[in-house]
Amino acid sequence: MIAALYVQTNGHYFGLPNVDPWDEPRDARKYAGPHPVVAHPPCTRWCQLAYIVEKRYGYKVGDDGGCFESALAAVRRWGGASSSIPLLAMRGPGSGFPALPARDGSEPYAAAGSVRYPSALMAIGRAN
Repeated sequence: MIAALYVQTNGHYFGLPNVDPWDEPRDARKYAGPHPVVAHPPCTRWCQLAYIVEKRYGYKVGDDGGCFESALAAVRRWGGASSSIPLLAMRGPGSGFPALPARDGSEPYAAAGSVRYPSALMAIGRAN
């Protein structure tokens, strides 16, 4: 069994055998295990266009209600993968964004997208 976190209601994870889908009504931030996860937290507050979204709609950059932190915590605790690690978090100290944790061998990171237009990072973890 795997838990699919932050997925679309009735999307492609629903109805799959051995998949426990967590859509918005279930609130994936409340996932307490015990299965490995595939996490797709919303990226609109972290993407390269986040500043435009903030300027136009008033949504603060990085203010995702704790979804990103919760997704990464679930990957670390239960194992699995998250496909939406914010690139803005890579900007380092003083940037106003949380820094990514040190790579200790349990969380390899791989870039997704191209060098010119990076879209996301992936964190892969093993259950503790």
